[in-house]
Amino acid sequence: MPQTEPFGNQKAAHQLRVAVVGCAHGQLDIIYATAKRQCDQRGWTLSDLDLVLICGDFQAVRNSRDLNCMSVPKKYRQLGDFHKYYSGEAVAPVLTVVVGGNHEASNYLFELYHGGWLAPKIYYLGAASVIRYGPWRIAGMSGIYDKNDYNKEHHERLPYSSHDIKSIYHVRRYDIDKLLQIREEVDIGLSHDWPAWVELFGDYKSLYSRKPHFLDSAKRDRLGSYAATEVMNHLRPLHWFSGHMHCRFPANISYASDKFENSVRKLKITQEIKSVLPVLKTDKRYFKTTSKPASQRSNGSFLALDKYKGDARGFLELMDLSLSRDDSGVSDDPSHFSRPYKLCYDEEWLAITRACTGTLQLQDRETLVVPPSRARFPSQKAISEHRKWVQENITKRGLLQIPENFMIHAPVFDETELSAHDQPNEYSNCQTAQFAELLQIPNVFTLETQDPDVDGNCAGDDFIVFGEE
Repeated sequence: MPQTEPFGNQKAAHQLRVAVVGCAHGQLDIIYATAKRQCDQRGWTLSDLDLVLICGDFQAVRNSRDLNCMSVPKKYRQLGDFHKYYSGEAVAPVLTVVVGGNHEASNYLFELYHGGWLAPKIYYLGAASVIRYGPWRIAGMSGIYDKNDYNKEHHERLPYSSHDIKSIYHVRRYDIDKLLQIREEVDIGLSHDWPAWVELFGDYKSLYSRKPHFLDSAKRDRLGSYAATEVMNHLRPLHWFSGHMHCRFPANISYASDKFENSVRKLKITQEIKSVLPVLKTDKRYFKTTSKPASQRSNGSFLALDKYKGDARGFLELMDLSLSRDDSGVSDDPSHFSRPYKLCYDEEWLAITRACTGTLQLQDRETLVVPPSRARFPSQKAISEHRKWVQENITKRGLLQIPENFMIHAPVFDETELSAHDQPNEYSNCQTAQFAELLQIPNVFTLETQDPDVDGNCAGDDFIVFGEE
C-alpha cells in the first residue's frame, strides 16, 4: 500500500498523488465520486490528491450546439456533466489536467490550441504542450494519429464539413515536432491513443487473446500511434498514460536504443507473434528523428485505462508517484517547488512556442489542395535565445504561474435548445489572446469580428471570470 504520510516534508515534496482516468466521456460526476470512494478506501481524503489526469475523450460540451461538433453518431450524442462545470453550477473538487481525444467538442478545444482552462480547475493541455506542477513536468498531446492528415496544417474552422469534424482531432506533425524540440527531462506524458508497439512491453499474449482485433490491427502496423511512440521515445518520461482502447493495460518500457523500433526488436517475443508483426520482420526505420532523446532514462512505465462501464474497474486508478531527479537551479522562483503547488508554464516550452510561432500556419480549406511541406523549425541556438527572452520577461517577472483566467464565452446550457441541429458560432477565446500577449506573438486564432483589446477582453461578449459570482 502506498505511503500515506502527509505532504510537506522534504521527501514528500517530490511525491505526487494522482487519479488517472482513461476516457472521460463527459462523466465528470462519476469520475470525482469514484476518486473520492477510492481515496476513502486507502485512508486518504480527496484533498490528498494533487491531480486528476484524464487521457482524452473528455467531451467539454458547453451546450447543445457543441454536440453537433462531435464525431459521434447522433443517437449516441449525450450532453454529459461538463456543462455544469462550465456554467459554475459545479466545481471540480480536484485540479484536473486533460488531453483531447477523438470524441470531443473539438470546436471548444480548438479555441484553446495553446492550452487553457476549460472550466475552473479543469486545464486542457492544448494540441501539444508541456507544463509544470511544482517540480513535475507534464507533457501532453491531444487527438489520434491518422497518416492522411498528419502532414497537413490546421485548417478546420467552423462550420465543419463532414470531413473537418473528423480531421480536426487528428494529430499534426507540426505539434509533434515541437515536442521533439524538448531537451530537458519530462516526468509524465499523456496521450489519447497508445504509442505503437507499446503492448509488446507488457502481457501482449493475454491482450491479443482478449482482444483479437488488436492483433489484427497490429499485423497491419495499425495498432497505436506512431506520433505518440516518437514523442514517448524522445521524452522517456517516468510515466506515460493513455486511454482510447477501452481496456486497462500496464507495461514496463525498456529503452535499449535511441531508435524505439530497435528497442522493440530486442524484446523476447514468441515466434508466433514475430512472424506476423511487420516491425519484427523488417529492419525498416520507422522514425527519422536525428536528435538524441531528451532523457537518458532506460526505463519507464506505461498504463492505459478504460472508460466507465458501470463500475470503476480499469477506469480510474490512484497512484502515488515519486520523483528522483535533482531540480536544483531549474527555476529562479523557489515558490514553484513549495506546496501547495500551482500549475505553471514551462520555461523551455514557452521558448519553443515563441521560436516556432512563424511556422504555425492555419490554412483555409479552399487553399488546402497540396499538402504543405514540413515546417523548418528553428535551431536549438535560436530556441536558446528565446529562452533568454522568456527568463527576462516572464520568469523574472513572476509570470510563470498559469493565470486563473477562465471566462465564459459560449452560451451555457439551455434545456429549451436540446434539439438544436446547428453548429455553434466560433469564439475568440481570451485565454488564447492573453497567452499570445504574454509571449508577444501573433494570435492567429482571433476572429476579425472579435479582436481582443489590449487587456485581453474580447469586445462584444459577456464574460464570467474565474471565481466571480
